[in-house]
Amino acid sequence: MTDEHKQRLSELQDGELDSASVTRLLDTVAYDDQLRASWERYHLIGQAIRGEPIGVDTRRIADRVRCTLQAEPAILAHRRRRSPLRQRVQRMAGMALAASVAFAVFLMGPVFYQDALQDTPPAGASSRFAERDASANQRWHQERVDVANKLDLFLVTHQAAAPMTGAKGMLPYATLVGYEVPR
Repeated sequence: MTDEHKQRLSELQDGELDSASVTRLLDTVAYDDQLRASWERYHLIGQAIRGEPIGVDTRRIADRVRCTLQAEPAILAHRRRRSPLRQRVQRMAGMALAASVAFAVFLMGPVFYQDALQDTPPAGASSRFAERDASANQRWHQERVDVANKLDLFLVTHQAAAPMTGAKGMLPYATLVGYEVPR
């Protein structure tokens, strides 16, 4: 033990020692009884200066713990082995879980990655929509031209603004439009 070691112990206790030197010093303290005794004295001096109670029973506690552990018999227990059946069941459960997730992605994937709704109706439905459009046009152009103009303006504005929202299949807002014949 040299004065340099004592100086480094003091720096370590004050928190001024760099991390590379800390590991080297602690390795040295682990094998040098005189350095360990100095370390203990430095701590006792620090406790006395701070006015902390000094417990006599805490002195050389590391040595007492080491001696107690060496005196105890070592417990040699065999490592439990898992049964092959249990390992097989766990492996199959993992595969089943992975397969169910893959199946869910297969079913739900197109819903999440759908680019846009198709504007073209199925071939059999085109005649029904044509009839509906004709009846809607007849109702739209009835007696009140001012209401029809407001509705046309609303539809044109909606068609211009709808692509900007990025909503697919559902409108992010709803507006109720209607007109009644005055009574």
